[in-house]
Amino acid sequence: MSLVAIYLKGLEDALSPPLRAILWRVLGLGLVLSALLVWGAYAGLGYAPSTGWGWLDEAIRIAGGVLMAIGLAFVFPLVMTTLQSLFLDEAAAKVTRRDYPGESPGRDVGMVDGTVAGLRFLVIAIALNLAALPLQIVGLFVPLLNLLVFLILNGYLVGREYFEQVAMRHAPVKAASALRRANRMVVFGAGLLGTALMVVPIVNLIAPLVTVAAMVHLERRLRLARTPR
Repeated sequence: MSLVAIYLKGLEDALSPPLRAILWRVLGLGLVLSALLVWGAYAGLGYAPSTGWGWLDEAIRIAGGVLMAIGLAFVFPLVMTTLQSLFLDEAAAKVTRRDYPGESPGRDVGMVDGTVAGLRFLVIAIALNLAALPLQIVGLFVPLLNLLVFLILNGYLVGREYFEQVAMRHAPVKAASALRRANRMVVFGAGLLGTALMVVPIVNLIAPLVTVAAMVHLERRLRLARTPR
């Protein structure tokens, strides 16, 4: 099965009732959070120094609220992505139960394993971003270089994070990492596709769920291929 076929299967899973339930939950949380941010910005402007004209002060507050709402239109996909990341483990379990009902969905990633993996990923992400900073600066003057750096860097990070998140359901942290390293180019390719989805408007609202579903299928294929028969 090709990576494109795996992602098409992931899209089908993301739009299925089990994962749609997660999507609606995240959408609701995202809308509530966004509304609170807009309200907070509007209320916060009430503490700005007064101009002495009541109508002008009110106009400034309204304009600030409108600008905040417009800003959130661009930030909302990031809010959705962040919130979906809280449910990736649950989504992976639902995909396994839906598509492979005869198999164990694996264990829930515990707090200790999840925290260790998350901190390790954070350190790697910061280090790689710092290492790529000179190229990003050069990219201000070289067309398409920044795009290339963005795709390579985030393709690696997305592939690593999502694949290991799924793999840890079936193996200890070190074994999950070893499986990824043994198939690093395939996982990197899957990460590139996930990164591409995350920058496409509208599609980016469900990209994390599509990506984690695709990684479930990819991880299973690689794990079974490695298991002696």
